[in-house]
Amino acid sequence: MQNSANVNPRWWWAFVGAVLVIVLDQITKYIATAELLDGPVSVLPFLTFRYFCNTGAAFSILQGYTHFLTFVGIAFVIYFSWEIWRLRRIQDPPVLFAIALTLILAGAGGNLIDRATQGCVVDFIHVHYNPIGFNFPIFNIADSAVCIGAASWILAAILHRERSDNKIAEDPDQTARP
Repeated sequence: MQNSANVNPRWWWAFVGAVLVIVLDQITKYIATAELLDGPVSVLPFLTFRYFCNTGAAFSILQGYTHFLTFVGIAFVIYFSWEIWRLRRIQDPPVLFAIALTLILAGAGGNLIDRATQGCVVDFIHVHYNPIGFNFPIFNIADSAVCIGAASWILAAILHRERSDNKIAEDPDQTARP
């Protein structure tokens, strides 16, 4: 059994953050469903809100594989929940790493709720610029959370590796590990 003095008292904030992002995601999807079924709403010359029921994954790949993508979503939610739970053993986890886990869990959870309740993911943010033919796929808050979380996770890994390499370089008695 682990000594409670060694437990990070703030580890559970990552779950709180994930729930808040999921709530924001679900509220925006509810509003999009209620307001955009009659047609798109142009917000700026390069931003339109339009309802899209996506049965696929990012960039609409794997269209129609809702059951498979639901299973993948469940696996992601379990894995990233476990990773956040493991933060309790790290006294001062890197903030960027905790944020990354929080965002990925929130994005996976938000889209999983859609798949489970509607059979598709509600996308509604469309970034485009017609004069140059730029047309980014329609996405939502959960998609953004996953992308920002994944980029943050990669950046946290790079920064952690650089710190580890610097620590080894500063300590000549430390032998390099494979």
